[in-house]
Amino acid sequence: MVDLGVTAQAINAKKMQVFIGSTSNEWKLVQNARVMLSHPIFREPTTGGTIITYTGAPDHTISGTLLFTSDEWDPTTTGGGVATTNDLKSLLTITAATGEVDKNSWLIKFTDASSTATTLTFTNCKLSVADISKSVEGAVKVDITIVCPDEPTS
Repeated sequence: MVDLGVTAQAINAKKMQVFIGSTSNEWKLVQNARVMLSHPIFREPTTGGTIITYTGAPDHTISGTLLFTSDEWDPTTTGGGVATTNDLKSLLTITAATGEVDKNSWLIKFTDASSTATTLTFTNCKLSVADISKSVEGAVKVDITIVCPDEPTS
């Protein structure tokens, strides 16, 4: 707790969880989870020598690192721990009819020190990157980036 003036404000988050589709589908092996809320700013010069700024459409991302397991890639091969539609293989599959990666909802749940939870829901999100790597020593990991073009709701 930090005193920011007249009343004390709880500014520490105790827990952050990442879910796909609903709160029953938690991605438990996410490390270094990051939510970036972004609105590009465009600058246009005027003939009078000043600059006018315009705010672009939302360009939010969710990113993180997963410990790579066969369950996270394709749970149907192992009878694994995540629902079939939430594995990396399914999330990166291109739909033949549209030529696009499927859209999903992603939920980010923040829980503060007093156990009060706030959930942000991002809709129409697409898994954009799954970068699989293994360091010289250590686990195989997947860096993921999810692009969310709509404003989150809470």
